[in-house]
Amino acid sequence: MKSKGISILILILSITGMLIHPNAYGSGRWVILRKDDITRNDGIEGDLRAVHFFDAKHGWAVGFQGLILHTADGGTTWTKKEVEMERLADLWSVHFRDENVGFTAGVRGTILMTKDGGQTWERKEALNLGRMRDGKPTVLRRRLTDTWMIDEQVGFMIGENDTFIRTTDGGKNWVGTGKRVAAGYTRNNLESMYFASATHGWIVGSFGTIMHTTDAGETWTHQKSNADSNLYAVRFVDAKIGWIAGQEGMILHTQDGGATWTQQNTDSEDDLYDIAFVDSQTGWAVGNFGTILHTTDGGQTWKRENTGMSDPLFAASAVDEEHCWAVGGWGLIFGYSPLGD
Repeated sequence: MKSKGISILILILSITGMLIHPNAYGSGRWVILRKDDITRNDGIEGDLRAVHFFDAKHGWAVGFQGLILHTADGGTTWTKKEVEMERLADLWSVHFRDENVGFTAGVRGTILMTKDGGQTWERKEALNLGRMRDGKPTVLRRRLTDTWMIDEQVGFMIGENDTFIRTTDGGKNWVGTGKRVAAGYTRNNLESMYFASATHGWIVGSFGTIMHTTDAGETWTHQKSNADSNLYAVRFVDAKIGWIAGQEGMILHTQDGGATWTQQNTDSEDDLYDIAFVDSQTGWAVGNFGTILHTTDGGQTWKRENTGMSDPLFAASAVDEEHCWAVGGWGLIFGYSPLGD
């Protein structure tokens, strides 16, 4: 009788909680922190393409039509940051070097930089050495998909059509190359980049592309993936151990810095757009149709976690075993709760 009474009490409290906070409940360990809602009328709507947390409280999410959101309470509340742009651009990546300095980038070569924690954003342009006009480089207009700063001065951005640009002055100036591919020809897009240290980094992209540097991006060599599928995300926990996520549920794993890659079994056929690991054992992969996969044994087993949603999830960010976030279509932001509370 006592256990029955406790169960009834828990049920009552759960229902009460859902009535009071209808947007803060999901299914299982994942809760909906926010989603576009026309009844809210808060001026915030649009797909979210990238998310970056640098601790358990402070995070950023960016998306279509110049949408930039910030949270200082772990995702419970989000505020929209206004950005002055002549033409609003879809943003595909966000990366903060520290609490104050960050970058977001997207279509048409859009680059925005903040030095004051996102209070103000300054537009930057990259010079495209791969396309000259009158002996001078043109402004790069390729879609930029990912960003990484390896120290206070040196950083990289990658994008469609083998776009690769670099800064050596903390983000003030960007220079690189981006191909122009005619209609009907094969396009190779670089999708994701990750540095495990100041010298060791990886880039992945279309048709099984994996590139690796051991000299802080001065030179890059190709690694064999034994896969011709599109690869969308790469994450390493040190210079040896890493994972790649891609098409049709593909997850590749290496324990030797990418010299060899082996495919892990996910029992999923959904495209996986991002992957996040906090150590050699614990990680998440997110993708199409609300897919979230979770592992606690380094990827030997991946378990699908029920979100109750079918919207695509494009990005994930995790800071420890108890804090992970995923963002996607219709402004959806999920938060991971180990206890389901």
